[in-house]
Amino acid sequence: MMATLFGGDDSRTDSSISTAGARMEELLFTGEPADADRASELRRELGDWLGNVGVDPDRAYDVVLATYEAIANSVEHAYRDHTDRGTLDIRVSCTAEGRIEVKVTDRGDWASHNSDPNRGRGVPLMRALADSAAVTSDQNGTTVHMIWDAT
Repeated sequence: MMATLFGGDDSRTDSSISTAGARMEELLFTGEPADADRASELRRELGDWLGNVGVDPDRAYDVVLATYEAIANSVEHAYRDHTDRGTLDIRVSCTAEGRIEVKVTDRGDWASHNSDPNRGRGVPLMRALADSAAVTSDQNGTTVHMIWDAT
């Protein structure tokens, strides 16, 4: 597992990248264990990071909640038929203009719980919290991609 700001090292140092004159902050978690304890830690770390890069607290709340829901779905659904604990990756970027983009990717296969009326609220929640949210799955896993446009 690795948590870095854009730059590719193992440290959690403050850094940013510049794209076409605009500053962009990026947070990357790779190879994170898909388990509930780590999901809670990731939620806290993401919230702290968003605060440190100056994201409005109300918007940060929406980003953290939607991202946590995507992580929780990966934890619960992606590796249900696997004997080993799977992993997931999270990429978060914030532009100076206020656009936030999140991708949560796992390498499992999600279960469907359509027959249970108490299930299936996570994806609608993510769509309600983000300006754009999409879930794509194939034989390599599932990616949740969410975007919050600049206000």
